[in-house]
Amino acid sequence: MPSTDHLLRRGARHFGRLGYLIPLITLCVFLIAASTAVFVAHETAKTEAQRQASHKVRDRITFVQGAAEEFLELGLQDRLQQLISSFASDSDLIAIHIVDGNDQVLASNRLGDVGLSWRALEQDIDRELVSHVRDTQNLSIRHDETQGILDSYASLCGNIDPNRLRPTRCGFVTYRVDLKPQMQATTLALRRQSLYYLSGMAAVVLVVLGLLHILVARRTQRIVSLLKAFGDGRRSARIEVCRSDEISDLGHSINRLLDQVVEDETEIRDGHERLHALFDNVVDSVIVIDEAGVIESANPATTQIFGYPIEEIIGQDIRMLVPEPDRDQRDRHLENRHGPGEKKRIGTGRQVEARHRSGHCFPVNLAISEMHIHGRRLYTGIMRDISEQVAMTEQINRAYEDLQQAHAELEKVAHTDTLTALYNRRHFDKTLLTETMRSTHQQTPLSVLLLDVDYFKLFNDRYGHPAGDRCLQEIAQVLNEVFMRAGELPARYGGEEFAVILPHCDAGDAMNRADALLKTLWERAIPHAKSRVADRVTVSIGAVTYRPVSIKPVAPERLIKAADEMLYEAKAAGRNQARHTSITQATADGTAA
Repeated sequence: MPSTDHLLRRGARHFGRLGYLIPLITLCVFLIAASTAVFVAHETAKTEAQRQASHKVRDRITFVQGAAEEFLELGLQDRLQQLISSFASDSDLIAIHIVDGNDQVLASNRLGDVGLSWRALEQDIDRELVSHVRDTQNLSIRHDETQGILDSYASLCGNIDPNRLRPTRCGFVTYRVDLKPQMQATTLALRRQSLYYLSGMAAVVLVVLGLLHILVARRTQRIVSLLKAFGDGRRSARIEVCRSDEISDLGHSINRLLDQVVEDETEIRDGHERLHALFDNVVDSVIVIDEAGVIESANPATTQIFGYPIEEIIGQDIRMLVPEPDRDQRDRHLENRHGPGEKKRIGTGRQVEARHRSGHCFPVNLAISEMHIHGRRLYTGIMRDISEQVAMTEQINRAYEDLQQAHAELEKVAHTDTLTALYNRRHFDKTLLTETMRSTHQQTPLSVLLLDVDYFKLFNDRYGHPAGDRCLQEIAQVLNEVFMRAGELPARYGGEEFAVILPHCDAGDAMNRADALLKTLWERAIPHAKSRVADRVTVSIGAVTYRPVSIKPVAPERLIKAADEMLYEAKAAGRNQARHTSITQATADGTAA
């Protein structure tokens, strides 16, 4: 951007031209006026010459017309020729002819034409005009501006008695005059007048130019000198104003402008000082590079972060601050700075690796901004050492991972039975509520098994409680082996009771799953000498299948109650067996399906 002094000096040059421009414009106006006056004088001379010649010819031809008619009536043709010959001394006369009705020349200023046919003469005859004159008996005049000739025609008929001695057909008079002598005379007179006018205008122009030089040019030169002095550094230079006119008003405006320039320069200088103070004292590294990646400036914080003195990195490639693996990325960044992906990076901070003078690498947060100065594209990089933040973040992440793992283990403990490693009743109830709502929403069947170890109290009495715990653990293993489908959930319901949730399982499939459990446990052959069913551990199973028919889900407690009733029936029927029932939302509150 041009400096203020440069702008003022350029403005002074333009303003200084005003002292020459105004007189030049005045002179151009004078020349245009003079050219216009000459042109107007020429046209006026031509018009005036035609007017004067027309009057002269009109008077003469009227005289000739009357004399010719009189001489022809009296038969004085010789006298008529003498009269016509007297006009031969006129310098502007080209030809005058007296023509009878047969177009024969009776008299002419040129004796050689007398007696000849007028049509045979080398005359520029306007036949239509001749016919018009003969018919109307009026005088007609034609101006040939291209050749400078005035051509006039007049009839010789008059009001004379036709019985008198004269041609059988009316003749006419033709009178041709050269306008050039009269135009030259008139032009010369008008040119004299124009010369007087132009001389007067020149005198006025000289006076005006003198006044302009005194009132404008000299004062504008003083203004130009002041602006040049101001542009050279004299900030106290001002225009002296001692009159009340437009230039004085201009001087007041320029003085106010110069005052504003001084104030703006003071503000800009203060802003630069504050900016340099901020640049020098900011804790982040600020580096300015060009399009080729060459470092043009850096602040003192760069030395603290990278270990290089400022004078060692100025003029060096930015790659000296980048680790070897990241240099190719830096080159791609400069080569593709106009790409769509690069636009997203400009102005946004990101974490990159930097290299210290000692050789070790450390993380920094980098934000790049682009700027244009005097047609050059520069990049400003602001970097902050975030080694401590990164280390702290890593510690926090590790602590968070440990916390997540502990939370998962605690969550597992909260939902798992410590003895059998199956889900506990709390998790079972929560899952059952979710499955009943999903079953109702998807209109799919849901089955629940509730089972109890037969005569388990007698087992504890016979083998002891530790053996009873081991027995429950083996039953839990059997449950995990049998119920392995996706979504199936075996759980310890309490004491020697277990429960199983079977999503998407209808009544027939539920009984098949229950029979598979009875068979697998029977084949396990866990000894139970005190059992009244068999010599091994057995279970009784109550099964219920929920078939949704509306959008209102069944209460989970209703399913548990129905399964418990079927468990009671299985025990009453001799144990080591399963009993099943089905319910819908419509019958869930009372009637079994």
